[in-house]
Amino acid sequence: MTTQPSYRSTGTLWAGRLLGLGLILLAAIVAVVTVPELRGELAGEGTDGTLTVSSCEARTKTHYGTHRRTTELKFSCTGTWTANSGGATYKDVTVETSSRLESGAKIGVVQADGSFELPEDRAPGKDAAILAFCLSLLTFGIFCLLTGFGTRNGPGATESWRRLPAQKVTGPALGGLFAIGALTALICALVA
Repeated sequence: MTTQPSYRSTGTLWAGRLLGLGLILLAAIVAVVTVPELRGELAGEGTDGTLTVSSCEARTKTHYGTHRRTTELKFSCTGTWTANSGGATYKDVTVETSSRLESGAKIGVVQADGSFELPEDRAPGKDAAILAFCLSLLTFGIFCLLTGFGTRNGPGATESWRRLPAQKVTGPALGGLFAIGALTALICALVA
């Protein structure tokens, strides 16, 4: 005869389920904020134009790691932006670049959502990584919601896995979705 372990109170199970619900809501909110930006990047939304550089200023950004320190050199170039299709012109537009440009140099710049960016800075990799992470967060939230996992004095991971309803179906489905989300997020983050 198999008995299920008893926990100090059913409150620990409900706390785990509330944690799961919170993770689901967090994943949904982050996805809702990220999807429009990703959609714009994938669709190529924005106005192509040319920035005529008037000045560039150098900035350094220091990154501290566990074993070393690196310094990144960035340039803020300011100038006049003109749409390639004609019409719109903006003065004093600033764009971050990786190299110093001479006064009078012309570079391609995209205007989207009131900001100006280099075309290569509009890569969708980071947003795709965020959405893939949301998938993993969503599946972990569902796991917590179904089993009560995730609280102190609550069921452990193995016990929670055994408590899944329709374990032969939900276990592989949740595990597979979590793995797909985590791997996709890792790949997108490394590529971006």
